[in-house]
Amino acid sequence: MNKKILLTLFHDFIILISSFFLALWIRLDLNYVLDFFNTLWVFSLFFAFSNILLLKYFGLYKGIWRYASLHEIISIIKSVLISALLTLAVLFLILRLESIPRSFPVLLFIISIFGVTGPRIFYRILKDRLKIDTINKIPILVVGKSDLVENFIRMSKIEKNSPYNVIGIIGKSKEGIGRTIHSVPILSSIANLDNLEIYLDKLSINSNNQMPHRIIIADNNLSQLEIESLFVFSRKHGLAIGEVPRISDLKMSSNQNFHTKPIVIEDVLGRKQKVQNPKYLENIADKKVLITGGGGSIGSELCKQVNSLKPNSLAIIEQNEHNLYKVLQNDFKNVSPFLADIRDSQKIEDIIKQFKPDIIFHAAALKHITFVEDDPLEALKTNFLATVKLCEISKLHQIEKVIFISTDKAVNPTNIMGATKRLCEKYIQRISEKSKTFFSIVRFGNVLGSTGSVVPLFQKQINDGGPITITHPEVARYFMTIREAVELVLTSSQMLNDKNGEILILEMGKPVFIKDLAKRMIILSGKNISDINIKYTKLRKGEKINEELFFKEERPEKTTIDGILATNKKLFPADISDYNNLISQIQNNKIEQAMLLLKKLLPEYKIHDKTNH
Repeated sequence: MNKKILLTLFHDFIILISSFFLALWIRLDLNYVLDFFNTLWVFSLFFAFSNILLLKYFGLYKGIWRYASLHEIISIIKSVLISALLTLAVLFLILRLESIPRSFPVLLFIISIFGVTGPRIFYRILKDRLKIDTINKIPILVVGKSDLVENFIRMSKIEKNSPYNVIGIIGKSKEGIGRTIHSVPILSSIANLDNLEIYLDKLSINSNNQMPHRIIIADNNLSQLEIESLFVFSRKHGLAIGEVPRISDLKMSSNQNFHTKPIVIEDVLGRKQKVQNPKYLENIADKKVLITGGGGSIGSELCKQVNSLKPNSLAIIEQNEHNLYKVLQNDFKNVSPFLADIRDSQKIEDIIKQFKPDIIFHAAALKHITFVEDDPLEALKTNFLATVKLCEISKLHQIEKVIFISTDKAVNPTNIMGATKRLCEKYIQRISEKSKTFFSIVRFGNVLGSTGSVVPLFQKQINDGGPITITHPEVARYFMTIREAVELVLTSSQMLNDKNGEILILEMGKPVFIKDLAKRMIILSGKNISDINIKYTKLRKGEKINEELFFKEERPEKTTIDGILATNKKLFPADISDYNNLISQIQNNKIEQAMLLLKKLLPEYKIHDKTNH
């Protein structure tokens, strides 16, 4: 038997014996009570043992003191009342209640109640004011440390809008297995899910049993391995899985507060996500913010996070009407949507003159390597020329800050997408030298969940039974989540420094082999690696084996913000007349001359022969 249960039994036994003695002492002289107790000690044992048997019957010794609730208090009251009546009956049959004060049964009941419940009440008294009907609620298993789990269960029982019926607990450790919190059993620990598997098998035998539909993680301090283990288990057993980022989110201010966040694949990539300090973003409040490409993966998340910071107003520029419609489905305040092409410089200027933003986040770009590799002029027009015009307009109208979103593919670029982004970096560094507008460049790694990410592609291929297609067995990439990418952009807009045109990037640990990512996704899908074939094709035109975050000569330095690196090194500088010449060739659709000038401006570009396009 559990040591804590034995200690509880001993506590209750001593308290009940003492209560019997005290109930007599209150009414009789102490010396008389001591002599009288020599006769009555057997009855005190009967009272104590009968109480303990009844308390065990009511399930009290499976509960944890710290989470004692009204349910446990009622069980104690019933047990003490029945034991007191039984003891009174036995005293009447044997002693005819001779010398027993009439008030003794009442005193025995009161003292025993306070004695047994007192320590438990000291930890916690829960008053269940509402009886929530569990019909049509989603049966779930909740995961985490006892205190966090208890909060979740308590809120799910009290709040009217809770959609969940907690039927089991998966503990952080093996301690407490077999016991209960608010009458909900602790079934297993995260480290040993075999017990839970046995439990689910037993439930499935009887059709009347309620099977869990979902696992909810109430503890956001779980390790990556623990999350992965739960993810694999849930997929294996057909359970949905989600997490509650903060227990305060369960306070009911709307019907959506009990929605939990589904776990996506990036949560189990083996690297803790970088979280920026919110204090760096406070200055965005009350600012006028404009976001280009606001309907894309990064742009739409930027819109959501900027809106949450309560800006004075938010302007969204997007050329795709469907994407603009989707992003506007969010509950934005003071938003001005503009259906506009970033290449239409006259309209962009009209919007900026009308809206007068304090900060511009420039996310609009062509990003798919394959498409722009076959049509470099489009990439030059959208990625480079449109950026040039936006920078000129921003300087003309004295915009406070412009944040340009770049890519790690701009480092030693081998494709036209990376080359155009690198061209923008160099141009911005060039024009920012004597500019009143503050320019900042943010380099991204591969953003998981964005349009074109390998993760949704691999998920589809796994669901289709394979094969998973990878271009090369040694391909490795730096990965970051959309949240990390957007927080990096927002933080960079608020960094206090005097280095105009600085390049910032998030420290992302070691690059991940794509083949290892694929294998892990197979496992997370509840399958064996042998079930899904991995097929290696060949590197696409312009694709590299390994990406880089910085040029060797850039020598990145740490910033005042942990996890963000910066460089202000201007490599391979070019004259402004060369940029103007390239702009002229692009505007005149002269691709051959434009590509030659691109090569001249970017000696770091490992160019393929694109002059025949």
